[in-house]
Amino acid sequence: MHIELKNSFVEIRISLTPFFRIDSFTDLKSGRNMLSTGENRLTADREFFTDFRLTDSKKTPDGYEFVWKTGPVTLTRHLFFYRNSPAVRWYDTFSTESDCAAMYYSTLVNVHLPSPFENAEIINFYSCSDQSNHRLRKGPAEAGKNVGAYFTGNGVFLYKEGPMPDCQPIPCEYDFLCSPGEGRVEMLGLGFDNLRRGEDRRANGVVIGLTRDFGLQRYWLDRYPDYPASTATEVLANSWPDLTFGVNEEAIAKEIQAAAKSGVNVVFIDDGWFSTFMGEIDETKFPNKFTKLAQSASALGIELGLWCNPLGMDARDPRVKEWDGAECHDTMLEENPWNWLARNKDYHPAEQIAGGERTYYSADLMNPGYFSHIKHKLVAMYREYGIRHFKFDLYHLAAYDTLLGDAQMHYEAYRALLDALKQEIPELVISMDVTRKSRPNFDFALDYGRLFLENRGRRIPDHRYYHPYMALGNLWYTLQYAPASHCEIEMMPQAMDYPLEYILGTTIFASPLYWGVIDNTPAERQAEMKAFFETIAPFREKFFRYLTSAAGEMPQNGIWSAIVSVAPDSSEGFIAVYRNGAESSEYEFELPFGEKAEKIFGGGSAVVENGKLKAVLPEKYSCALYQF
Repeated sequence: MHIELKNSFVEIRISLTPFFRIDSFTDLKSGRNMLSTGENRLTADREFFTDFRLTDSKKTPDGYEFVWKTGPVTLTRHLFFYRNSPAVRWYDTFSTESDCAAMYYSTLVNVHLPSPFENAEIINFYSCSDQSNHRLRKGPAEAGKNVGAYFTGNGVFLYKEGPMPDCQPIPCEYDFLCSPGEGRVEMLGLGFDNLRRGEDRRANGVVIGLTRDFGLQRYWLDRYPDYPASTATEVLANSWPDLTFGVNEEAIAKEIQAAAKSGVNVVFIDDGWFSTFMGEIDETKFPNKFTKLAQSASALGIELGLWCNPLGMDARDPRVKEWDGAECHDTMLEENPWNWLARNKDYHPAEQIAGGERTYYSADLMNPGYFSHIKHKLVAMYREYGIRHFKFDLYHLAAYDTLLGDAQMHYEAYRALLDALKQEIPELVISMDVTRKSRPNFDFALDYGRLFLENRGRRIPDHRYYHPYMALGNLWYTLQYAPASHCEIEMMPQAMDYPLEYILGTTIFASPLYWGVIDNTPAERQAEMKAFFETIAPFREKFFRYLTSAAGEMPQNGIWSAIVSVAPDSSEGFIAVYRNGAESSEYEFELPFGEKAEKIFGGGSAVVENGKLKAVLPEKYSCALYQF
């Protein structure tokens, strides 16, 4: 039995018996077969399963669903094929009739390329921006074991859809086994090790596609079709750097007024809004709760956003007390009535932060009571105050190996929570703080919102830890392997030592985040901000639907860089060029197509010659946007 998948980019033939195998993956532009797949090795209890029997097959709105039985295990493959991109994606779910162990290093996909590797690379991301802004890790695909999320080479990309290697709840020592001379690359690592009766496990996914003609970017457009269109022109603000825990009704009311003058349309209330950690709204700070703030914001066309730790509760809350009476029961003889605390195998909190009155414990999402509690708490914020923007922060998922399940099960419980919120909150957008590890940043976070890319300066003599090129560099790295539309990039227009247009220009492809108190920017600059974002809004709406990628060199002080965004049909394109303190006022950038360029904003000038944009920017720190 086989199926054939075809769009304007690729034609894929897949055999389904005895088990899933790609027979050919043809690039319709060149007519070349780019790859096939070989044997998948599913292992458990030191044995390989080989007796696959296809038991069910059905068409779904987005692709197919296939079910195989092998030994005691039932494997369901969820296959997705996209109309407008040269890619196919799948992930597997597992159940079993008897307990299985040692399954981790089973094969996700075993790819055979028709020729030895050409310029093959393994790509990985460092997730903890608290420690470094240099996030992208890229190197040649070596023979043997390789650690990473992406393999690219011979015109194809393979993406291990799951947590980045440094964020894996259950760590994988390697992700790819490569044989460069033979043109073989095997992706391994289900993400879980044990499968027990009564459990459903979801494995890491697989994405295979062509790299040519912005193939990865085309995949993203198809992959996230329900991402709210309203995000395309959002400008965000967060007062944390200045107010920290000092948020209150008066301060946020001022921020809302300043936001209206500055072109900001989402104002976040960060940490410190509650009376006890993640408890009720502190009515000393917010005497009207969020009611008046929501009303005044709405009248100005502004929305409120809210900081949350969805896995934390105040240590004083009786529902997460470490010693709650259960210790009076004999654990070996009696069933203990544990509360919502996420307890490790030694019965202590999986994660805790202690500090005076601000002490909180981790709560267990595997506990149905807590799952329902936090879900309804966040949904209530939407129903009462219209809050659909949340920033999720502080938790450390790798710590959640608890009495109720291991870390991978908690990772999936977190996904289930976000799914439940998405069902209840129209156009939900979650800003996923990726400043520490063990968070679903490049994985399923992109299904629900954006990556919060905070910048951390090092060896910088001022207190702000901000330079526009540094923030731009963080975005430049990230948008090579994540859609720019799903990234937040910090801006500090209050930094008077840089031209305003340069600061704002670094943000136009992502979601701009004003970092600090808006009132710290002079009134004239606020008015210029508003005018800038109103002017650029129609172009940002285009970028939201376009194919955006990094160009030139990685942004840093003293060099030129660029970002390119092109229409999927190549009818037009845009290039933003940045002079980041470079000594030379001239630079050349390759264009994907086009014979002329028209300036949208910025100083200087540019011409197109022989497929290159020759840009001139007189100001040392400056930028310009061109349509070609």
